[in-house]
Amino acid sequence: MKWFVALVVVLNLVVAMYGSLKQRPPLDVHAQEVSPGQVKLLPANWRPDASAPKAQASAPAASAPAAQPLHETKAAASAAQALAKAAGKTEASKPAAKAADKPQEKPAADRKAEASACYRWAGLNDSLLARVKGGVPQLKLKSGQLQEESKEESKGAGRFWVYYPPLATQSETKTLSAEMKEKGFDNYIVSNAEFKGNLSLGLFGKEDAAKALAARLKAAGYDKAVVKSKDQPSKVSALTFKDLDAAQAERLQALQKRLTPGIPLKGC
Repeated sequence: MKWFVALVVVLNLVVAMYGSLKQRPPLDVHAQEVSPGQVKLLPANWRPDASAPKAQASAPAASAPAAQPLHETKAAASAAQALAKAAGKTEASKPAAKAADKPQEKPAADRKAEASACYRWAGLNDSLLARVKGGVPQLKLKSGQLQEESKEESKGAGRFWVYYPPLATQSETKTLSAEMKEKGFDNYIVSNAEFKGNLSLGLFGKEDAAKALAARLKAAGYDKAVVKSKDQPSKVSALTFKDLDAAQAERLQALQKRLTPGIPLKGC
């Protein structure tokens, strides 16, 4: 056991002696290259400040940002200028875009025309006029928006009736009727109130045909034949709707299509 302890002590001594005898290689100062611009001459009376910590000397160098190359700096400045110009163009184009998006206002004359429509509903007989007036309250018209006009027009134009006046007694009229039939003039005795007892000889679409029959009757000795036009005056009305708004005009058009599809509305 003693020899083992002695051996350990000897080994320790050998290791200690080897460490003390080993020398570090000399430092070659000339191997480190220094730029002449970084060399700074110190004054002759300069002395190192022992109180200044070494960390302060290294702090500015550590905190200072690394210098960027010149070409990178110019590129960054050019990019910043381009972004500023693009932003300026964008801001300048915003009012124009807003103006383009804003719907153009219609002229005052067009707005007035849309807000005050005018229609005329003409050609209405008495029955149609009554139907139309029944639907007018749906339009919710104000005072002065509706005007009514009426006039007399001929009805049944182009129809002409040939008749022969009755004789003194009904028996004589019957004898006359039979006599005319024997001579080729067809007829019948009228029974209505207005022309009761007259002999109806025919209804024609042309006046010349009616007059030709009357001339034949006269040549046969029946010179009292009469040609009468069957035109009867009838009342025709027209309604004018003024200053209608959009809703009223729409309701009026729907009413016209429902009541009188064959009589259209006309502008006025």
